[in-house]
Amino acid sequence: MSTGDTIAVGQDGFYHPSTEDEICELVRRAHESHLQVRCRGAAHSLGHVIYTDPGEGESPVPNKVSEQFPPKGANINISLDRYAGVDWIDEVHGIVEVYAGTHLGRDPEDESGAVTLENGLLYQIFQKGWALSDLGGITHQTVSGFLSTGSAGGSLTYDLGENLLAFRVIDGNGTPRWIDREEDPDLFYAFGVSMGLLGIISKVRLQLIPMYNVWGQEIVTPTDVTNGCPIDLFGAGGSGKPSLEQFLLETPYTRILWWPQKELDRIAIWQAARGQSLPVFDPHPYEQFAETVFFSQLQQLGGAILFNILGNRRFRTVWHNLQNDLTRFHVRVRAVWQKKVGRLWAEILFWILTILFWPDIFVLTWFFTVCRPCARWLYPKVVRVLQPFTRKRKSPTFVDYYWRSLPMDNAADDVSLGTEFTEIFIPVRHTERVMQLLKSHFDDNGYQATGYYCVEIYAGYESEFWMSPSYHEHTLRIDIFWYIDNEGNPAAADGYFRQFWDLLVENDIPFRLHWGKYQPEYDYAAWAKYFRDKFPRWDDFLELRRLRDPHDVFLTDYWRRHLLGETV
Repeated sequence: MSTGDTIAVGQDGFYHPSTEDEICELVRRAHESHLQVRCRGAAHSLGHVIYTDPGEGESPVPNKVSEQFPPKGANINISLDRYAGVDWIDEVHGIVEVYAGTHLGRDPEDESGAVTLENGLLYQIFQKGWALSDLGGITHQTVSGFLSTGSAGGSLTYDLGENLLAFRVIDGNGTPRWIDREEDPDLFYAFGVSMGLLGIISKVRLQLIPMYNVWGQEIVTPTDVTNGCPIDLFGAGGSGKPSLEQFLLETPYTRILWWPQKELDRIAIWQAARGQSLPVFDPHPYEQFAETVFFSQLQQLGGAILFNILGNRRFRTVWHNLQNDLTRFHVRVRAVWQKKVGRLWAEILFWILTILFWPDIFVLTWFFTVCRPCARWLYPKVVRVLQPFTRKRKSPTFVDYYWRSLPMDNAADDVSLGTEFTEIFIPVRHTERVMQLLKSHFDDNGYQATGYYCVEIYAGYESEFWMSPSYHEHTLRIDIFWYIDNEGNPAAADGYFRQFWDLLVENDIPFRLHWGKYQPEYDYAAWAKYFRDKFPRWDDFLELRRLRDPHDVFLTDYWRRHLLGETV
């Protein structure tokens, strides 16, 4: 919505520029009016990472993922949903410039239907025979959001960083310029992971690689090598079984989900390698849940019910939280049925389902919330059903286009299975010691340590980007999961995550954290000093930030606390 040279705020609280000039205008307006300005992509990071501070007397957004709307107030929050597209610079050699609001793939949270598979970056370059070297676990992120926080998939063989040629960035004065890897490498590596603090990324120039397919499998095994685990998770390897460090170094793409609870004690090993692109190709995609939409959504609704019961003490809270999940189940299943049997029959089937099952769900939710020991008793039995050990002759395999099966978590619903975490990057050389520490901690402290979720384990390719958690060394990445509707703040001084941060500090294991996920929300000055010591270019980054943003239009209270150790 533009009036003359002025772009106005939308009813959703966002400004929606459609050109670079409009973005520049908003930045200039911010510094002239002493306001903050921030951009959101797909809202996959925590709310305080993304948005500006609220106006005086207004409340901040919850510090959770998938917060779709900004805080109230005069500060400027930008959505780049109207600033998307792909320009082919050299189709023969695979060079493209991508507008910052372009999504990698389809965004299931986009109710307008504007963000489709077909207008996502990955599908567009696939159609012309090109690809990216690596992808994360999901593809509904925007290109700029994905890069700004240092996101990447689990590989020590392939590096997404090799695809990046240049960033076009708008500084705190509203001036755009290209930052090119060849022409200004030091500045380029400052911008690679910048959290929006050095400016607003307008475009990204990419050097693509030829299209490839992937093949792989997922197996579920016990954690103990003597019981059939193909990886020596906690040791140095031997007898034909690699250590975890060796497995991560030698497997092209992988991630491991670990259920450390004593009643479960199992891992799901997802692994893939590149395969030759064949003239005739019959893809079989990776399936994270049931193949049909109905049963996939039913599985995830069941997970939402169980996690809500285990993570909250009051039935009223549990039932309130589940309303979004039940509504989501209704909407998605009804839409599928309408396509198959028509609107009338879809409505009839929907009401039959509601009458048959919803009273049962209410009663069972009330019972297990009141009788929490019963819920704890049920939990491992449900997980064993959903994650049974794999029989050798029934190992699920897949062969597929890379853009569809490398993002192995695309099918997970961001609401029903809303997952938050602290992502801990540890030099890969410490893998054996860290796994032993975690196992002892879980064994000694039970559910207080393990919680009721799994732990994700994968790798991070070494990076030249100053603020990358994998700066200058390959890393082991440990994601400690937290269900989004659990009671409490897991990053607080008395929160769930502290035990893991303390465990590493007390045992002299150096670590860094993913910038888009949970950071410690206490002792800010001490933690800022800790991480300053772990990032060799920390002071250089802050000095560049001061030069690029002299009016502090990009700097919020959240980033003051975590980068400067200042509390307001």
